[in-house]
Amino acid sequence: MLDRLTGKPVHYYIQLVAMMGIAAGLPFSKIPLSIGMMLLGLNVILLWDWKTVWKNWSSNKWLWLLFAYFAIELLSVWWSANKAEAWDVIRRELTLYAIPLTIVAIPLTAFKHYKWVALSFLAAVFLTSFINVGTYFHWWGSKIYDDIRSLSLFVSHLRYAMMIILAVVFCAAWWIRKFPYRWIAALLAIWFIFYTVLSQIGMGMFTLSGVILMMFWFKVKSIRIRWIKRTFIASFSACVLFVGIFLYVKLQPIPQKVKISIANYGTRSVNGNLYTFDLIDSINWENGYPVQAFVAEGELRNEWSKCSKVNYDTGVDLKGNPIRDILWRYMTSKGLRKDSVDFQKMNKRDIRNVERGFASVEMAKGGISAQIYRMRGQLNDAENPNGKSLLEKIESLKAGITIIKGHPISGVGVGDLKASFAQAYESNHSKLTIENQHLTHNQFLTTWIAGGMFCFIAFISLWIAQFTTALKINAFEWTGFLVITLLSYLIEDTLQTQTGVTFVAFFFAFFITGRKILYPKD
Repeated sequence: MLDRLTGKPVHYYIQLVAMMGIAAGLPFSKIPLSIGMMLLGLNVILLWDWKTVWKNWSSNKWLWLLFAYFAIELLSVWWSANKAEAWDVIRRELTLYAIPLTIVAIPLTAFKHYKWVALSFLAAVFLTSFINVGTYFHWWGSKIYDDIRSLSLFVSHLRYAMMIILAVVFCAAWWIRKFPYRWIAALLAIWFIFYTVLSQIGMGMFTLSGVILMMFWFKVKSIRIRWIKRTFIASFSACVLFVGIFLYVKLQPIPQKVKISIANYGTRSVNGNLYTFDLIDSINWENGYPVQAFVAEGELRNEWSKCSKVNYDTGVDLKGNPIRDILWRYMTSKGLRKDSVDFQKMNKRDIRNVERGFASVEMAKGGISAQIYRMRGQLNDAENPNGKSLLEKIESLKAGITIIKGHPISGVGVGDLKASFAQAYESNHSKLTIENQHLTHNQFLTTWIAGGMFCFIAFISLWIAQFTTALKINAFEWTGFLVITLLSYLIEDTLQTQTGVTFVAFFFAFFITGRKILYPKD
């Protein structure tokens, strides 16, 4: 309509602006996403060329696969006991279908415009990550962090981790395609990888590992000389093997470095004060050293009061934990006894780490070291899964498998997910508290549980078809997006949040409409 009135491609440029707005808004908040989606929908309506719109829709096989999945999921409303919840779930998922419909209706036709959308996304991810890091290190502001996961100030740390890794993929593509100013792409990629390590988000490290393997695959395919290809494969395999062995060794329980016996009870510090001990069987261990042993609390209280304003007996760290407990654990992790002599070996940074809530010197190191420490602690202390993300996911997975065993064909219906999981946790006698009882943390299984086996088949077919096509035509960026998305499906219910579903829907539409323009030679 506006094209006919003005004689210019107004709707096309509205589409471009809306897509750039969504791409730039993804790392910020839900508000620009909602505005961008409304603009996309309004643009299609104002175009008022339903013949062309229908032609674009009907000729796109990816939309047919998407709506085959939607049709089966919609059918599961019929056998859901809670119809109100079922329709609410369908309503929340409409973004997954609305965005591809509106973008396919008026597709971008110029390579430079797809590049503008990608650059908008890159710029927004860099800006938000820079703000996050600057705030965390107090380059500006005075925000107090009680958890490294609070590093992401704008959107969920899990969804943001996916965006960071997709930004790495776009930077790699910038370099591979030999666009101008490739040094900017290299610096951005280094920054995003640094952010991923700093943030300590498992999703980021997991998807980054997948993207690195993908890059290796593309590199191997491009090598024509056989001996170079074999050398490259052997070298890469050796690196993977080394990392695997390193992680295996690091995740093993740390042996006790101090032997506690009855003879230790009754010993005294250098100052002549009696050490206190828990019962041998009740002592916890930190980094191979005993926590509730060799404690001269009077000396420790006195020394702590000289160095910190936080009260030893009643004070808490920035995470809300009793400062006394954190101090004991931190000193223990360094192999120190809890007395005045060993307290002198604590420097100002150690004191600050205790006040910030780091219970171990390993956690204070941050990055990969802290991730390994946290994972090792969870794997070797599985009695209580609450507050331990890895163990919570395992419990959720068990609950999901229990539900599938009871409803393998039809599922429980999209409206009965929450009720079914509550029942499964109870029947499994799970130790998870109610607030920690979530869905299965696996989008594939959640889809099966909700819509049944055929819904699961339709869903997985949509993504496998894309993945095989992207690999076949050497679609680097598209493959990167699919690797990130599919890996996220393995450990999270990605499509259960607005940011997650918008991220998936937008870039799904971005690549299915831009396939022939982004990869014209394939």
